Parts: sequence; structure tokens; C-alpha cells
Amino acid sequence: MDSQSGVPLYRQLADSIRTLIERGTLQCGQRLPATRELAVQLGLNRATVSAAYNMLEESGVLLGHVGRGSFVAKGAVSLPETGSPAFDWEAILPPLEFASGSGAAVEINLASSRPAAANFPLAAFRRLTNEVIDSPEAENILQLGSPHGYTPLRRYLMDQAAAEGIVRPSDDLLMTNGCQQALDLIARLFFAGDSAGPVALESPVYHGLLRVFSRAGASMISVPVDRDGMDPDALEAAIARSSPRLVVVTPSFQNPMGTTLSLDRRKRIVELARRSGTVLIENDIYSELRYRGAALPTLKELDTAGNVILLRSYSKVSFPGLRVGWVIGPRPFIARLAESKQISDLHSD
Repeated sequence: MDSQSGVPLYRQLADSIRTLIERGTLQCGQRLPATRELAVQLGLNRATVSAAYNMLEESGVLLGHVGRGSFVAKGAVSLPETGSPAFDWEAILPPLEFASGSGAAVEINLASSRPAAANFPLAAFRRLTNEVIDSPEAENILQLGSPHGYTPLRRYLMDQAAAEGIVRPSDDLLMTNGCQQALDLIARLFFAGDSAGPVALESPVYHGLLRVFSRAGASMISVPVDRDGMDPDALEAAIARSSPRLVVVTPSFQNPMGTTLSLDRRKRIVELARRSGTVLIENDIYSELRYRGAALPTLKELDTAGNVILLRSYSKVSFPGLRVGWVIGPRPFIARLAESKQISDLHSD
């Protein structure tokens, strides 16, 4: 392992294990050393080894068994038939858009959250699933549907948002495959072709946000986050300097800082976006995780100009595998987003 490399140590280790499997040094079904044992052998932090194993499990190279260890997965590496040249995909595919980063080695991988599966509401989920499948509506659910999403669910979510004072009479709602697809559709809509421009993002920010706007060709403007969330003074300076097309904010329990925008900052950011004519994207997927105190109004609720787009999701309040998100915004915007959604995957389940 090279601690001076820009590639994190856990990724170096994962690549080394993958190479050993490709060479046949590690065979299908072979058990790898325990994380603590390998950490001692290599002089690494145990968390580094765990992160490498987790990365290989997520890509299907390893299989992890609780209490037994990690094993080389069956079919982890597909080798070409004898005498048949391997097709060189690396030569024709574009390079990865995001490097691993530079600087100090990463000891713990915080790239994604994996809540305790034992806490999932499985009993209620099974009961509700059976109730839906046994209902007369099952035939409609199994048909092709609207790109806007399942109508009864859209109606329910709009009624819920209206009760919160969030929606305007001119608003509409689109279902998406989680909040990540909503961000992807928005990036494609605003930064397609030659229309790419700047987008203002919090710093630090969730890596999925960086990736989706980078792929769309947007130039990214970093706005620092402190203990009270995005700094409105820095945002005002960024707007004056670069005129971003979008400002993306996670006002409640920001990822990765966990900070929440104060009410004064919420009002000021909404006003800055209104005055500059900038579209404000509110990533509101964590607000229902509040355990104490009163909920603050969303940016969409404070919006008087109609330039705030609200993103929400069930993935954090239920379980991450439930890829159900939605976007609330003005009808013309939602109609354009629905066109992109239909091209992408027809409609959400």
C-alpha cells in the first residue's frame, strides 16, 4: 500500500484483492482473512480493510456471511475462453469522470449509509405488500403507467404537501426512483448540450450531487457550510461573481455535516435566489428524521416567487432500497422533467 498515493488505501487494497482473484491466486469460494487479521498483516487500520471488503461485496466480487467471514464469489471474474482474445473495454469506454481524490489516505469509507437492517419495518411492509397484491388495483399497478407516477400516490403526496402549506396552485408533482434520479433529471434538463453553466453547491457536499452535475457538464461553485448550514454571505458573493443557473441546498441535516439552516438563513437564501432569478433546488430528504425541537419551514414554503423546486424521498424514512422519491415544482418545469423521465425509464414502479 502506498500511503502517499492519491488513491485511498481501502481502494488500493480492494484493487489488489481483485487482481489476485483475476490471476487465480484466490479461488472461487476461498475464505479471505478476517479484517483484524489482514489489518495486522499489512499494518493497516481495521476500518480500511473493512471498507475494502465492503466495496468488493457491493460489486459482487466477495460474499460476506455474518459470523463466517468474506468469501470469493462464484463468477466474480469472467475469464475469456481459451484462445479467444478478450475484448478491450477499457480502450473504448471514456475514463471515469471522478478521480479517487488526492491528499491524505482515507481510513473509513463514509460514502454511503447502511442503516441497521434489523430496524427495518419488515412485518408492516410484508403486510402492506400482500394487501396491495391481493387488491383489485393490482392489475392497474402491473400495467404501464404515466411518466408522472402512480396517480393515487401523487394525489396523496400533493394533499400532504398542501396540508403543510408547501404547494402553490400552479405546482405539480413527479415521482422518481429516489432523490438521486430527480437530481439526474434536473441536471440533464438544465445543463444539456451547449447550455452548461455554473451550479452552486454546498461544501462539503454529498458525493452523488457532485457526480451528477459533473457528468452533465456543469461547472461547480463551492459555497461553504458552517454550523448553521450554507453561508448566505458566501452564496451572495458567488451569485454576484458567477450567476449560477441553480443553487442546490440541503437545509435540514445536511449531508455530510449534519447541520440545519437557521430560519433567518432560510429566508435570506430564498430572497437571494428570488432577487437574482436563480432556481433553488431544495433537497429535503432528511427533515423527517428530526427527533426533538420544532420543524423549520421548508424553503418551498417560504418561496413567494415560484422558483424553488422541492425534492423528497421515502428512502431515508423507510429503508434505502425503497427507491421512491418525488419532485414538487411549477407545472411547466414538471412537464419537461416528465418528458426526460419517460425517455429514461418510462415511469417509476
